[in-house]
Amino acid sequence: MYSCSIDIPKKLPVMTLRGMVLFPKAMMPLRIFEERYRQMLDEVLSTTRIFGIVCERENVSEDEVHLEHPFGVATAGLIRVSKKHDDGTSFVLLQGIKRVKVRGISQELPYRVIETEVMNSICDESSHEIRKQIEAALKQNKLLGGGVTDEMLDFLNPLEDDDAFVDLAAFTLCRHTLRKQAMLEVQHLSKRASMLLTDLHRENDRLVSIKQMMKQSDDEASEKD
Repeated sequence: MYSCSIDIPKKLPVMTLRGMVLFPKAMMPLRIFEERYRQMLDEVLSTTRIFGIVCERENVSEDEVHLEHPFGVATAGLIRVSKKHDDGTSFVLLQGIKRVKVRGISQELPYRVIETEVMNSICDESSHEIRKQIEAALKQNKLLGGGVTDEMLDFLNPLEDDDAFVDLAAFTLCRHTLRKQAMLEVQHLSKRASMLLTDLHRENDRLVSIKQMMKQSDDEASEKD
């Protein structure tokens, strides 16, 4: 999907975005329209083609909102597509390549630059067993009418890399920003996979309960008839 030999800059330009969490391997479409990010894009396109996405903390006081406090883990991404429009805005397709710890902010103007430390996933034998359970839970979710589709299964299941499988499933299925960020911050793959599996089981249990309530309601209606 991309070359693992790509070096992540120690000083990484970033977009600090509310409600946006990028995972390694995932693709994120972006519309670049703010002047600071237009300048950032022009500069990274002429150098590394790499910038990061860091989620903005939202639980801050009103007088600190303008500071755009970042979470402590971001994702460095590689620009796969960049198309500039006549009005100066650009469409960018960014692919996540590595988790990075935010060790500091070295620059705020004209755009934010963070000091990074690469976070490599820590894998163990249990990760693959949990993956098998996730695959079963994904299949059950699809059968229950959840958010999992045939297209999603066709894309995820052939992936040989368990790390990529878990990250892409989490990126695609997790709807809650804080939960997504929490998964991003976990370095141990087995723990991250367990978090995803827990969420899938909860969602599947919810869908089963809904089906049971609907069946009970239909049965009661039939008895009245």
